[in-house]
Amino acid sequence: MKKYLAEGLVIFASIFASFSVENIRQDSIEKDILNEAVITLGDEIESNIDYTKEHLKQVENMLYLTNELLNRYDDIKLTNLYEIHSNNPFIYNIINNGELEYIKKYNDQYNIMSYWNAWEPEDVFFQSMLYSGKLLEIKNKKLRKEIESIYTKHEERVSGMTNYTRNNSDKIMSWFEDGKNNFDRDILNEELFNAYKDQELKNLLKFRSDNLTGRVNNLENYLQALNNVVLLISSEYKKLD
Repeated sequence: MKKYLAEGLVIFASIFASFSVENIRQDSIEKDILNEAVITLGDEIESNIDYTKEHLKQVENMLYLTNELLNRYDDIKLTNLYEIHSNNPFIYNIINNGELEYIKKYNDQYNIMSYWNAWEPEDVFFQSMLYSGKLLEIKNKKLRKEIESIYTKHEERVSGMTNYTRNNSDKIMSWFEDGKNNFDRDILNEELFNAYKDQELKNLLKFRSDNLTGRVNNLENYLQALNNVVLLISSEYKKLD
C-alpha cells in the first residue's frame, strides 16, 4: 500500500513539476513578446520625437513670419516675406527617403502667410497594441497612463490646434481669391497684398498668431511627454537603441 502511495506521489509530483515548468516557460515567452512589443512602441515614439522636433521648428517659423508681418503690416511687402521665409522656412517638398526640402524659390506665392503644415505623427504600432490588448499587459500603471495620454489627449490637442490653423488658412486664401475677383483685370498676389491689404486680413493674421502660439505650446508639452515615456521604457525594459 505504501509502495503504491509513494509511486502515486512521485507521479503526481512529476506531473505538477511538468506543469510548473511549462507555465514558467510560457510566462517567459509572454514576457519576451511584451518586452519586444514595448521596445517597438518605443522605436515608434523615438521616431515621433524626431518628427515633432522638425514640426515644432516649422510652426515656430510660421509664427515668427506672422508676427513680423503684423509688426510691419502697413509697409511690409510680399518680397519681404519671401526673405523672412528663406531664413526661417516652413514650406517644404518631400524628396528621397522622406527627407524634407524647404522651398526658397517663390512665384507670386501668397500661401507663404497661409500655409498650415499637416500634423501626421506615427501611431500604427500603438493602434496594434491597443487592439491586440498588449497595452493592458503593461504592469507599470504610470507608463501605461503616459503612453495612453500621448496618443489621445496630447495628439488630439495638437491635432485640434492644427485644424484651427487650417480653417484660418482657408479664410486667408479666400481673402486673396475674393480680392482678385473685385478687379476687371488680372492682378498679381504681390500687387494685391502690397497695395490693398486691409483690416480684415490683419484680423485673420492676428488670429493666426494666437493660434500658432498655442500650437507651439502644445507641441512643446507633447515633446516633453514623448521624452518622459522613452525614459520610462528604457528604465524598465531593455535599453532602446
